Amino acid sequence: MFIPECLCACSKLLVWIYGGALLAGCSSFEEFAPGDLANEDVIVVTFNYRLGVYGFLSTGDDVILGNAGLKDQLFALQWVQKNIAYFGGDPDKVTLFGQSAGGISIGHHIANKKSQGLYRAAICQSGCSLSPLYQSDPKTNAYGLAKNLDWTITEANTTVEIRDFLQNLSVDVLTPVGGFTLLTGIVLEAENDDAYVTDVNFPHIESGNFVQVPLMISNVAEEALGQSKLPLDLLLVALLFDFDVKNLIPGDLTPLPGTNLTEVGNIIKETYMEANGSFIQNLAAAAEVSSAFFVRSSFKQAELQSNYTPVYIYQFSFYGTASENRTKIEGVGKTGHSDELPYLFNISAIPLVTDADFLTRKRITRLWANFAKTLNPTPDESDALLNVTWPLVSPSNIQFLDIDSSLEVKPNLRAKQMAMWNSVYYTYGQQPFVGF
Repeated sequence: MFIPECLCACSKLLVWIYGGALLAGCSSFEEFAPGDLANEDVIVVTFNYRLGVYGFLSTGDDVILGNAGLKDQLFALQWVQKNIAYFGGDPDKVTLFGQSAGGISIGHHIANKKSQGLYRAAICQSGCSLSPLYQSDPKTNAYGLAKNLDWTITEANTTVEIRDFLQNLSVDVLTPVGGFTLLTGIVLEAENDDAYVTDVNFPHIESGNFVQVPLMISNVAEEALGQSKLPLDLLLVALLFDFDVKNLIPGDLTPLPGTNLTEVGNIIKETYMEANGSFIQNLAAAAEVSSAFFVRSSFKQAELQSNYTPVYIYQFSFYGTASENRTKIEGVGKTGHSDELPYLFNISAIPLVTDADFLTRKRITRLWANFAKTLNPTPDESDALLNVTWPLVSPSNIQFLDIDSSLEVKPNLRAKQMAMWNSVYYTYGQQPFVGF
């Protein structure tokens, strides 16, 4: 917990939930020192939560319900309510903020009325309520994990036996397989008094049956860009798209019976490039399709939630020191997934260097702090540091703030893509949607 020395009592709070695909991450000072955020007269709180096998293992019944990591987060938010006044904070002025799996986690707290009253605003960065990070078959995943560790285990073993077997393993044995990739995801839990997530979020956001708080929501310019200097992962994705257009269909979209999947794949392809084009020769289009996992969910949540609460949407496009090692693809943005984090926090492994870096940090921390303090990221037109008025989203008019070397309000540049995704999901997909 980070508290500015100059802070008076009853100050506003920003509570950070880190990302890492629900498999990795921590809240260490080396990773998330608050720096300029704390200088904006807000208290910054963060915490650890269980990850991987410890946080999201489930047997698909009431033996191991699952989502222990989300429940850790809920417990931490309840602790803040009970105790933050002792640290000079106002429990009625809590804003959640988180990135990637952290943003998705916040999205689940927004969609879940059990978190009502624990915060008054939220910031979802590159991940939200509609990002479909679910386990499709948690029981099979749990048995697969156990079989990985003991070949004698079969489906004949009960879930109680699976639980007892795993509980008797040492941390040294279990941790190396704790990143078992199939365990990456939220579990739809069996109905139980202790359950936290029992159904998907989309119907809640669409109907207004969620914790109705003001929201800031975002993407970076090109979510798909990876850390490597060579676009090897993107080349493989492009090959998959060229091999079969059905690979363009999102995994969370359950097609209606009788759907012509090749037809759907071609509709998606023709939105991003010419019908006879090749993704291997147009990596920009492959990157845009790959980025859509984060983009379409953010824009859809902004559209739906703006029917009920104030919503602000932004894109982080600033190309600075944090983005220098990113893959560079002609025709798409230069900033990749998580590139905004060194501008929110002092991250020891990614020190800022240039005057433009530090100006961007000043701007982004001011926006976040303003939202925590006033529920409006640009409340004061006389603030020379920002000199911009960030408009609210409406369902029929999505304008976003582009955070680049300057701050500029722009129209929805992905309107064509979003129109296509809306058509594909509502025409070909079974409802309720798992995500978007």
